[in-house]
Amino acid sequence: MTSTVYFLIAVIALAGAGVLLWLDHQRSSVTRRHREVWGETHDFTYRESDTKLRRVFRRAAMDVPDHVEVRDVAFGDYDGAEAVVFDLTETGTIVAVRRQASSQVILDLRHEDVLAPAETDVELLGAMGPRVMFSNNLEVARRVCDRRMIALANAAPAYIEVLWTEGKWVLGSMPLTNDQKRLDAALDVVRRFADLLRVLPPSVDPQDAPDPRDPHGPTNAELADEKTENMRDKRRREAVEREAADNADAQTVVTPVPTRPPGPDPAPSLGGAWAPFAEDEQPPQPGQRPPGPNAGPRTPQPGGVPPGQQRLRPNRSPLRPGDDR
Repeated sequence: MTSTVYFLIAVIALAGAGVLLWLDHQRSSVTRRHREVWGETHDFTYRESDTKLRRVFRRAAMDVPDHVEVRDVAFGDYDGAEAVVFDLTETGTIVAVRRQASSQVILDLRHEDVLAPAETDVELLGAMGPRVMFSNNLEVARRVCDRRMIALANAAPAYIEVLWTEGKWVLGSMPLTNDQKRLDAALDVVRRFADLLRVLPPSVDPQDAPDPRDPHGPTNAELADEKTENMRDKRRREAVEREAADNADAQTVVTPVPTRPPGPDPAPSLGGAWAPFAEDEQPPQPGQRPPGPNAGPRTPQPGGVPPGQQRLRPNRSPLRPGDDR
């Protein structure tokens, strides 16, 4: 009897699980069908899921656990700008519109009933009607919050909980919905919010990307297309290079022989060979000293030995009487 009761309970639980799975499948099918139909009204492309959007958007309502998936994606062109609408499973619906240029300035405009941002890089600027503005650059945010921004903050529906910027994108979040009117209203509000943010300073000065095929553009030579180069300039450069190479080959390198600067011959080193004197030079006399400032011609003393010859006489002692010779 007890085993029969347990068996019946298991059967009922299994049947209930099957019913829940069927209902979830039906609800998902209806949701996908509604999102796809709404996207077709705007010429959007529908995709059941996407894995890249979680890596692109990380702030505000996109700051969710990793297990939350992106589902029912509709994307396309809306009023001249790229737009994406998708759902975060069991979390909310996100509308994103791409701007023309990215900016490092972050703006977060959320309803006063919504919790403050979890990010620590933004500060409170002030209230605008029923909404509150946060930013990481309060000076720039004050310039952005003009009359048009205040009018948008007051006119935006309350179910659009948060409007924020992230790189080149402007996003808005609201509870999960497939109501076409709400989706249209959210898409319009986010698009207007993006238009008001054109005054934000761009991260990089907007400029047209240089054509990599332009030989005179700021690109590497290896990226230039050979077909678009100026052939006349190229031939001229090649001719100049060949002429320079021929001239370099024709020149011979001559090593100059070092010459001794004019002046007196250097004195011979000890143990070296004595260099001969020139014809107009006389060898130094032994015992001579350089003349002093008051020097004049010497007069030989009577009975004396001429100067310069004293060292030629042998050094002998005079003989005394009685010494043998």
